[in-house]
Amino acid sequence: MFAKTEFKSIVDLVTKLPDEKSCHQYLAGQRWEGLLECPFDGCGSEKAYVFADGIRYKCCKCKKIYTAKTGTFMESSKLPTLKWFIAMYLVTHKKGISSVQLSKDLNVTQKTAWFILQRIRSALGNEVNKANLEGVVELDEAFYGGKNKNRHYSKRIDYKKVTGRAYPDKVPIFGMYERNTGRVRAMVISRKQFNSLARTITYNIAPGSTLMTDDWVGYKPVDKIYTRHFIEHKKYIYADGDVTTNRIENFWSHLKRGLHGTYIRVTPKHLNRYVQEFAWRFNNRNFAVQQQMNNIISQMCCRLKYKDLIAA
Repeated sequence: MFAKTEFKSIVDLVTKLPDEKSCHQYLAGQRWEGLLECPFDGCGSEKAYVFADGIRYKCCKCKKIYTAKTGTFMESSKLPTLKWFIAMYLVTHKKGISSVQLSKDLNVTQKTAWFILQRIRSALGNEVNKANLEGVVELDEAFYGGKNKNRHYSKRIDYKKVTGRAYPDKVPIFGMYERNTGRVRAMVISRKQFNSLARTITYNIAPGSTLMTDDWVGYKPVDKIYTRHFIEHKKYIYADGDVTTNRIENFWSHLKRGLHGTYIRVTPKHLNRYVQEFAWRFNNRNFAVQQQMNNIISQMCCRLKYKDLIAA
């Protein structure tokens, strides 16, 4: 039922999936791996009647009509499926794509392009069965926010009066890099979580693992659970044999260049979706673009309505 389609470029994508039927059939083939499955809760039937348009299906069990988009971030969208595929293709670019540029590429409004990207980002952070990291894991934290020197004099922060790494004007982001697999896991954390990182670390990293950190005292509470080695950044030492955090620092460089160069301004409310986007792209960097898109399709069973997106 589902034809096998391969593409290596955006030209191949547009050529081999020229109409709505071919796009739907490719989407169904990747989502259900050639075997239909009713997407409605409590059903899951693998038998369905196929409508003449090759797009709609009627479940033999619950009698409901569905398509390959049902239950995904594409559901109820009036946009052609090809435009969704093109957007997914462009998201795989090394530093992403802004909503302004995407609106020009798809001939839609900037508001629509932004909503498309946010829905795709919600899928990028929807990885199923997140196993704990293990082995040697590098840990580090980053902070997102404007530079102090660019603020009006009356709004500048006197960092000399701030203790530790508590930057009240910035949003903390915590990152973990698993050396064995080269995968990174990153997330925006609250100020409360930042002041007590032990819970976040134990939730994401298997006990008995070896941690590589800098010399910040905030990591000391996990010394009883993990073997921890640290590098003294205060002394301008960044590597001592295998003891280094340069790999997670490399991810921060990709993230920060993208946030400041491609997206220009990201509000704290939506920052975590952008972090998940860069983490997903970093983890899938060695795959071909079709494999990356198929990975997005495998994680696309999540809905994000506009009213929920903009809600306070």
